[in-house]
Order: sequence, then C-alpha cells, then structure tokens
Amino acid sequence: MKKKLIGLMAWIMTGTMLVLPVSANEKTDIKVGFSELDIDGAWRICQTDSMQEQANARGYDYVMTNAEYDTEKQVADVEDLIAQGCNFLFIAPIDMDAIVPALDAAKKAEIPVVLLDREAAGTWGEDWLTTIIADYVQQGEMCGEWIVENNNMDEELKIVEITGVQGGSDVRDRAQGLRNVTEQYDNIEIVSSQSGEWSRTTAQEVTENIIQATNGDFDVVYCHNDEMALGVVLALKAAGMKPGEDVQVVAIDGQAEAIEGIIAGEINCIATCSPRFGEAAFDAMEKYLAGEKLPEKIINQETLITAENAEEQLEFGF
Repeated sequence: MKKKLIGLMAWIMTGTMLVLPVSANEKTDIKVGFSELDIDGAWRICQTDSMQEQANARGYDYVMTNAEYDTEKQVADVEDLIAQGCNFLFIAPIDMDAIVPALDAAKKAEIPVVLLDREAAGTWGEDWLTTIIADYVQQGEMCGEWIVENNNMDEELKIVEITGVQGGSDVRDRAQGLRNVTEQYDNIEIVSSQSGEWSRTTAQEVTENIIQATNGDFDVVYCHNDEMALGVVLALKAAGMKPGEDVQVVAIDGQAEAIEGIIAGEINCIATCSPRFGEAAFDAMEKYLAGEKLPEKIINQETLITAENAEEQLEFGF
C-alpha cells in the first residue's frame, strides 16, 4: 500500500509501546483519518466540527467518514481510510468488540490509532496509542449523588433509566456509575432501564411506553445523554406530568438546549461531557510524533450543571 511517508512511518516496538519515528515538523506530510461513529445530534456534530477545525488550523490533510451507527460500515470505513493512504487514525468506536477487525487492519498496515470518547477491546500500546475519553463512571456517579442529595432518603425512590445503544463503553459505564451510588440505598429501585438509542424521538416513545406500563409511578428519569432527556421532557408533558417537578430529569452532556431546560425548570441537572475533542486529539498525536509516550487514557474533566450555575454554564453549551 502506498504511503506518503514510506520508510518513515514504520512502527518500532519499544517495550510494549509502539513509537512512530516522525518529527513534528513533518506533520504537513501526514494524512489524518477520523472514523466517526455517527453524525446525528448536537454532540456528534460538535465533535466532528471540533476535529475539522483543529485539522484545518494545523494544516493537516484530513478526511472523515461517518459510520451511521453501523458496526460493519465502521470497519469498512477504517479499511477505506487505510486505502486512501491515511498515516494516522482517530476512531470513535460504535461497539467495543465489533471494532476489533478495524484495529487489526490498522495494525497490519502499521498505522497508529487514537481512540476517541469510547474504549475498545484489545491492548493499550499494541492496538491503539491512547484513549481520549471522559470518565463515564464518574458522570453516572455525579448524577446519582445529585439524586440522593435532592430526595428524601427515608422514602421509596423509583428511577427510570434511558440508556444509549448497548455495546458502547459509555453506556456500560454510565449505567454502572449510577448503580455505584444507588446500590448503597435499600429504598432506591431502578424500575425500568431501556435504550433510547441516543435519540430524542426514540426516548420520547420509550418513555411514553414506560409511563403507560407503570401508570407514571416513578420519581426520576436518568438519561445517558441530553438529547434523550429532551425527548423525556416531551413525553412527560404529553402525559400531563411536570418535568422537573413531578418527575426529576437528570442527564449527561451539556447541550445548550438542555441547559436552557434547566433554566426553565424542566431538567434538574446535567453532568457535562464535552464533545470538543479536537485540541486534545491533535495535541496527543503531535506529542506522539515528537517521540513522547502517551498515557493509557487522557481524561476530559467535567462539571455538574444545576439551577445554581446553569446561566453561567450556558455559554459553554453546544
């Protein structure tokens, strides 16, 4: 396979870490590929914009693919990026296990990979260089702690969980984070946990079904992202319930529309998860090209948005 930097782009094994012997001043000769899992919703649009902006600002030849939440297509997309002569890859995996053939193809082609916002099955330093990610367990814990602190723990508390698509490490970890908190209390019950598929429309439909099945007998809805929380708000309203009052709505992301929902009193809190990965992603790549060893994970720091700080946090929404 033809590569722009043939002879320079070979992988060299140093201990367990693979190092690419290319200096930072040769970066304009590097073609960078990004396999995005989907471009649907404000979070993913913001992430793709952030990556494109940084690539443009730094002068890289850059190409991006959209897997449209299809695991087979994502593997094919990575293979296509390799065929196009990409020398470096960023991948946001749809599924931890399904992405493995793509990682194998990149390794066979001697192309280094950085994972974005999700983990993958495999070995750090062999299958990828680093994972730039938020602490999804912590996000779930932040939401769980807010729920505990803002409810009477002497009374029964029923929680509905609206998850993202199963298979992603973010879904696994956000679910676990909530349970790390709630399982400490005998009076808390997760009465339903269903996938809203990251979609406002799907989350609205799922919530409407849960309301019918439970006769609206729950106190909190915990959503794995803001887009689904906005759908939950619509479902609660349609059922004659007051979101934020009759039922607390707790979510993750920091979408501007959802922060406005906090200001309006319809969403109670949001654990942020910034989609602006571009700077951290290209910083990590350039450090690697300069010969630095990257850590196993680069963790984005997040915060909790509530009615107390929503106005000031709105400018950081996406």
